Amino acid sequence: MDFKDIARFQLRRVNPFQGLVIDSDTWNDAHEYHRSQQRLHLLAFHDVGIVGGLKVVANKPADLSVSIQPGMAVDEEGNIIIVPEIQHYQIQSRENHTIYLIIQFREVPAEPYQPPEGGQPTRILEAYRIQEREKLPDEPYLELCRINLDTAEKAIRDAGKASQPGKNEIDLRFRKEVTQLPIPPVQKPPSHESVPIQAKEAVSRPVENITIGHAVLSGDSRDLHIAGLQNLVKGINRQGNYAASLVENIALDKKVKQHSIIYLTGISRFELTDEQNAALSDFLQSGGVIFGEGCAEGQQGTSSKSSKEFGLAFNKLASLLKCKLEIVTRGHPLLSACHVFAEVPQGVEPAMLLAGGQMIYSGSDYGCAWQGGHQDTPLSRDIIRASFEIGMNIVTYACIMKAGQ
Repeated sequence: MDFKDIARFQLRRVNPFQGLVIDSDTWNDAHEYHRSQQRLHLLAFHDVGIVGGLKVVANKPADLSVSIQPGMAVDEEGNIIIVPEIQHYQIQSRENHTIYLIIQFREVPAEPYQPPEGGQPTRILEAYRIQEREKLPDEPYLELCRINLDTAEKAIRDAGKASQPGKNEIDLRFRKEVTQLPIPPVQKPPSHESVPIQAKEAVSRPVENITIGHAVLSGDSRDLHIAGLQNLVKGINRQGNYAASLVENIALDKKVKQHSIIYLTGISRFELTDEQNAALSDFLQSGGVIFGEGCAEGQQGTSSKSSKEFGLAFNKLASLLKCKLEIVTRGHPLLSACHVFAEVPQGVEPAMLLAGGQMIYSGSDYGCAWQGGHQDTPLSRDIIRASFEIGMNIVTYACIMKAGQ
């Protein structure tokens, strides 16, 4: 959790004394203190996302509705969302596009009322709202699934292949699920030995939070490389040194400073506005790292040209931000920040990695390698593993650069 998020919690508790007037404001302050403590604890020491359940499945027989299984989640404000029973949701959209099924925390006035007729609710139910959206909202939410809707078909189905859902199939790849970080085991002395009075206690290592911001600069798809980045985040979290999270399709504005590293991708050339360039410049000055690479999947033979166009545009951006990109060679920190490499590994494309001035560019399309390669050209296990390891190196390098500011 970023310190800015922690700092907004101004905890204030009631100071009881003899003669204190207890009114509605006093009660509200007392309860708000405990609520804020709980939310702060969840955000600072745990993770945001789906804790368990809430899986979306197609109805049987299949129609244009889905079922959401019972479960629990925590949103980015630290609110707990509990769905105690199966919920059935009828898809409302009748247009061909991607729809997002999301769940949001909601407070609902509840009975008893005082006075009973037309009075104020004496309870607040901490509930939720499930709805479909054409685009993801700015306010706190959790994605349950997304569906590439084709209205010519009158049924929603479970994905035949979870890693590559088709039209009208439930896509669960972009759900954010809580990752349990490994806890170092406590060393216990043998039972026949006496325990020293001042026994050394095993303590867990502090875990640093990493937020990866993702933005697509060219192309129609907003999902570019998201599945691969989610796999990379899972790999980072399994190691236990960092607690990584991914924020998809961020706006390139002043809020980018809340991220540790920004991942920029696209399928062709791009051009940013003066305001976006200024925001990225401030981000670099604050110690952040920008990592860019193009995606060539589905370009039908124009992959080299598309990747080159994106690379030229990214290099132009680097020059504008006063970062000179140079080829990463043996001995560069990027090759040893976490895993050791003698040279830059290949991804979907041949090995190419440039770096300079807190900006990094890859021509290897690691983003697609993190999801197994292009659909028509799957990669070997060795290439996939090496791509994940260099990805972890890049993120670790970004954290080192951020800490050095």
